[in-house]
Amino acid sequence: MNPWLIGALAGGMAVPVAAALRTRLRTEAHRHADESGTPTRSHLWLLAALPLVSLLVAHALAERHNAGMTLVSCLSLPVLAALAAIDLDVHRLPDALTYPLALLAVFIAAAASLSTGDWPALLRAVLAGPALGAAYLLLLVVSPGGAGIGLGDVKLAVGLGVQLGWSSWTAVLTATMAGFVLGGVWAAVLLIGRRATRNTQIAFGPFMISGTVLTLLGG
Repeated sequence: MNPWLIGALAGGMAVPVAAALRTRLRTEAHRHADESGTPTRSHLWLLAALPLVSLLVAHALAERHNAGMTLVSCLSLPVLAALAAIDLDVHRLPDALTYPLALLAVFIAAAASLSTGDWPALLRAVLAGPALGAAYLLLLVVSPGGAGIGLGDVKLAVGLGVQLGWSSWTAVLTATMAGFVLGGVWAAVLLIGRRATRNTQIAFGPFMISGTVLTLLGG
């Protein structure tokens, strides 16, 4: 099947998912009691971002894999979108999403190996998740101020590491570096524009996720 057709299918399927996700987030059920006073967000960007990213990622994957594997690989995108939206809203990555993401990533990796017969890739994926999580945990512990990351980012790294690790260790490293570069650039923009100080907390999860998406797009 043409990669653009597969991409269009994935993007079309993501439209109602994005609408349902936005509706759910607008109930603010994800907020804790002490977060209820923060400004209400529209999460309108989800309606465009999730279908577009699904289309582009599916197209990129379809150029290398079959349609079934491609669509299964896109199952994590709504979870990643929800995590990014929540982190932007309350600077927190809930366990209720990071843990299932890790399990979903293992399922995706297993399905990919079943489809391709590449079982060493599954082993690499299962090793890459904990390895990336451990790297983030080490950075959190030894860096001043935790390098701007939290335990939620550590747990997110496990799921991202599994999904990226199926491709290669290079993909894990590339996505991680991209996340830090994007986060650093954004922090610099805020500092230059005097919209933040060195002590301002910035949600890092969306940059980790953006680095992962860019790596998937780049193959």
